[in-house]
Amino acid sequence: MDLLEYQAKKLFQRVGIPVLPSQPLSSASELKSLQIPYPVVLKSQVMASGRAKLGGVKFVSNTIDAIAACQSIFSLAIEKEYPKVVLAESRYNTQKEVFLAIMLDYKLKKPVIFGSAQGGINIEELLTSLVCCPVEDEYSPFYGRRLAKTMGLKGKTINAVSNIIDKMYQLFIEQDLDMIEINPLGINQDGAVMALDGKIRVNDYGLPRHPELLDLIKPIQSSETYQDIYSSLDKSFYSQINVNNDGNTALISASIDKAIFTINNTSKIIKKDDVNSCFIIEDAYNKITSEQINKIFYQIIKRNNITKVLVDLPLEHQFNYRLIQVISKHYPSDFSHWSNKNEERGDRPTGTRFQNIQSNQNKSSFALRKIDWMIKTKGDKLNNQFSNLPITIINIIGDKIS
Repeated sequence: MDLLEYQAKKLFQRVGIPVLPSQPLSSASELKSLQIPYPVVLKSQVMASGRAKLGGVKFVSNTIDAIAACQSIFSLAIEKEYPKVVLAESRYNTQKEVFLAIMLDYKLKKPVIFGSAQGGINIEELLTSLVCCPVEDEYSPFYGRRLAKTMGLKGKTINAVSNIIDKMYQLFIEQDLDMIEINPLGINQDGAVMALDGKIRVNDYGLPRHPELLDLIKPIQSSETYQDIYSSLDKSFYSQINVNNDGNTALISASIDKAIFTINNTSKIIKKDDVNSCFIIEDAYNKITSEQINKIFYQIIKRNNITKVLVDLPLEHQFNYRLIQVISKHYPSDFSHWSNKNEERGDRPTGTRFQNIQSNQNKSSFALRKIDWMIKTKGDKLNNQFSNLPITIINIIGDKIS
């Protein structure tokens, strides 16, 4: 279960992570009784990524401008998701922004701390400077200090950031979280730090041990106008993040934090600099159709640089099986012979990179090129089904690629 920003910040406050004065709004009219002074920033509370670039964050300095901006945000769908809540928050002048996160690595069976000296909305810069530190045995402040130094921080900023990491880890353990992220953590000219945005993923199986979290996620009553819009909405299926146009690998993941984690922990499969783009499945367990998956399939095929795709979703995710159906539909049964032939020609300056496949009763007509699809699923028996398709099954049993 993912928390919205304003919900995550309530948990931050419980362990002493500094957050700015803020007020969640269910309608623009509530700005008339705003309890925090101007100037403020208004932020759309949605699960989708990229709200700042899409107009979901606005800075205002008076009530009239705030009401107009708030109405605009409420009526703005970000990746087809309308907000039920807009967060009004005080402004903060930063000199530097960094990224911090803690995630549970189910492979290592231990938490891993992530940090980047380039926080904020530029994912490419964030990934370039991302460092990580697995927590061996018991956690100690040593881990926070080591990560802060590895990030390239200096002076008193090391202590300030490492203290935030300590508190994040405390919250991570106490609340049985799968993930906690602060992006960005703002650092002002005096070296003081502030959690300007945050994400938390709660482990669903841990909820019975933490009934207080259920109270935290009770929704604010939205105005009828926006609630009607929200209820009738066809919610987002995926969002796309461009990382490196020169990369040759696409990553399909359940969230941006999971994508970052995967990029930094699967170096035997993909390298960080090889990632061209990430496709984030916004609702991991929503009913997914082949038509929806076709949209991602076509986006990948159109990107000439992409030669590999890693699908990193939960093993039983129906996306995996639907994608296999789509691949089977578009690729010919004798793909292995066809792909080798084209790979040989593709390396030549005069070789063609695409080839049209004539449709028949079982196959679709589509311009194809060689792409290796790597999909996580269970069992070796499935391999036989894909022997004639460009699919590699990543078998988690024994943690090896089969």
